[in-house]
Amino acid sequence: ERTQVVGSPLFGFGVGQDSKHPTVNIVNFGQGGTSLPDRDNYLKNDPRTQKIQAAYKQYIISLFKLTGVSDADAAKNAETIFTIETAFAKAQLSRVAMRDPNKTYNKLSVKDFGALTPHLKWNELLPRMSLKGQDSIIVASPDFYKATVALLAATPDGDWKAYLTGNVLKGW
Repeated sequence: ERTQVVGSPLFGFGVGQDSKHPTVNIVNFGQGGTSLPDRDNYLKNDPRTQKIQAAYKQYIISLFKLTGVSDADAAKNAETIFTIETAFAKAQLSRVAMRDPNKTYNKLSVKDFGALTPHLKWNELLPRMSLKGQDSIIVASPDFYKATVALLAATPDGDWKAYLTGNVLKGW
C-alpha cells in the first residue's frame, strides 16, 4: 500500500516502495508549487499557452474577488501568484525528465537533504508529517529543492501571503 500526501503547496511527498530495493518502503519527495498541469504552461509563450495563462490569472482574480478583495488587489495577487508559480516551473524537471527513473532516483540521507535545503529543518519537519525514524529519503529533483529554498528567501512575505491564500482559495 502506498501513502500519498501533499506536504504543502510547495512540494509533495509520500511513502512507497524503493524502486531499487523493492522490499523496502521509503519516503519520496517530489516537485510542487504550481497549479497548471504542466510546467510548459508557465514557460512557453505561444498563443495557445498565452490563452491558458490569461484564463488561469482570471480564475485567480475571480477567487480573490469572491472574498471581497478589490479588482486591483485581486489582479495584483494573480500576477504575484503567477510569478511565484513560474519560478517553481523553471526549477521543475520536464515531463520527459520525470519519466527517467535514473534521473528521479536521488537517495539522500536526511542530514544531506537538510544540507541541501538549509532553511528547512527536515529532522523536525519529518516527524510533524508522521514520518519518524527516517535515515534516508528519495528526492525526485534535488535542484528543485535548492531553487525552492532560494525562492523562499528571496520572495517578500506579502507575496507568500498572496500565494498561500490563493492556494487555500483553490481548495488545497
